[in-house]
Amino acid sequence: MRFKPAEKIFKKALIGLFSAFLPDVLYSPDQVELGSVKSILVIRQHDQLGDLILTTPVYRALRQRFPQAKITVLARYYTNSVLQNNPNIDRVLVYPEKLKLATPKRLFQLFQGLRQPYDLCIVLNTVSHSLSSDVLCLLSGARYRLGTAEMPFYNFRPNLFYNVLSAPSVSPIHETKRSLLILEHLGITTGDLSEEVCLTPEEQEQGKKVLWDHHLIPEKTIGLNLGAYNTPNRWPYQKYAALADWLAGELGFQVAVFWGPREDDLGERFLGAVNAKVTPLPGLDIRQLAGVISQLRLVVCNNTGIMHLAAAVGAPTFAIFGLYDPELWRPLNRNFYGVRGLDKTCTSAELEVVQSGIKRMLERQK
Repeated sequence: MRFKPAEKIFKKALIGLFSAFLPDVLYSPDQVELGSVKSILVIRQHDQLGDLILTTPVYRALRQRFPQAKITVLARYYTNSVLQNNPNIDRVLVYPEKLKLATPKRLFQLFQGLRQPYDLCIVLNTVSHSLSSDVLCLLSGARYRLGTAEMPFYNFRPNLFYNVLSAPSVSPIHETKRSLLILEHLGITTGDLSEEVCLTPEEQEQGKKVLWDHHLIPEKTIGLNLGAYNTPNRWPYQKYAALADWLAGELGFQVAVFWGPREDDLGERFLGAVNAKVTPLPGLDIRQLAGVISQLRLVVCNNTGIMHLAAAVGAPTFAIFGLYDPELWRPLNRNFYGVRGLDKTCTSAELEVVQSGIKRMLERQK
């Protein structure tokens, strides 16, 4: 924490330097020659798993508008795998977000990827404004650099790294729509706002095999994901344990349980509290987990990246929200249902309300 003030001073000085040398040029939408756009770079390398999955309608919109263009997406090392096999994306560049990940090979591949001839670069700054994303956009050398006027840096001219600037949203809107609002400045839209993570047939079969190897019948198995990156986003493990007992005892389902790589203590506490037989499936990487989740009857989770992953692979998904408004952060997919604690915390979400919502979802599947 003691480095934060120094980091802020450095950033401000760096932005001031860019402000002095970058030309103050803005293209209006009618000045952008969309017909000449053959290569597009989209940058979203500074956010978590769910934030990246929320942007997948952006790539759909771009593919619909530019069916022949080469579309490249730059994402961080931890999350980029969810973009693999997406038909709307031709190439994924990987940003090593930690120093230990920044090997010479990865840095060379990133630099090589940035130096392709791009006609249009789009920076999806919505959750926060990333200076590194802006600099990467500049390094791409794209003729048109599109970003939002939201969250300008300090008192310099609005988001000086862009030469095509979309207006900020005038009121709170869903996060997916905030990303698409940037594209709408150039008339690029899509009617399909659903999130999408594309699995190969082999990955789906592997997911099914993992379940069968653990004596779980996919259509009779409900998955529980206990964790969340932010601890306040976690529904208490005791309530998850009671839910597992109800699912297995009263409804007769098998229960598979997941948690993250740094959540083993949470998993152990849950296993100590549950009475029913459950099957833990920790240690899966993102795409392995996606393959398993895609085969389940239902997934119950917190408002976290796994919620978006489950919805994006087409699994019926039930989520428990707390601080963050589901109207702004829920997946806009079919077969999704969410509840929120009365005092806007996960902890206050009542077990009976969760059970009632799950019953309704299961009844709709019959």
